[in-house]
Amino acid sequence: MRGAAIVRTEEAPDTERGIHGLAIINEPDYWLVNLMTKTAQHAVDPGPTFNCHLPIFPDADKNLEFGFEPEYFKSKGASRQEGPVLQDKQTTLFKVNVEDATLALFTYGVPERPLAVSRVRGGNGEIFWFRGWGDLPFDAKLFAKPEGVKILEQKP
Repeated sequence: MRGAAIVRTEEAPDTERGIHGLAIINEPDYWLVNLMTKTAQHAVDPGPTFNCHLPIFPDADKNLEFGFEPEYFKSKGASRQEGPVLQDKQTTLFKVNVEDATLALFTYGVPERPLAVSRVRGGNGEIFWFRGWGDLPFDAKLFAKPEGVKILEQKP
């Protein structure tokens, strides 16, 4: 949610590094949780504003945010073209060049929803796959203090 004061994101487990990241933001509180170690860090945003932005590629155009992928590509004038079959789904491709990178959005289905967002820059590629995308009924428990983890308080 753009500019929202509540956000929850979960990363895929990374067994090599021993991290299964979960971020819960419920301004002014936020928790950074490692589900593998069952530990979390808690901090309080001092304000005065309570907004949350989730850029997909934090070192690039900050306007490409999770949850607003189609709007971003349309605002950049990306044209719709037939994309490849990815994960057994026929996709539609939206592609733009921004600064030194090529960004691509792969969508599928009706209603159309993102399957992946990629960036190629300097011969290196990154891709974010979506397991699910859309609106869900609000559940306040998902944005509350996490249970079953040891929480360390961060000093302001």
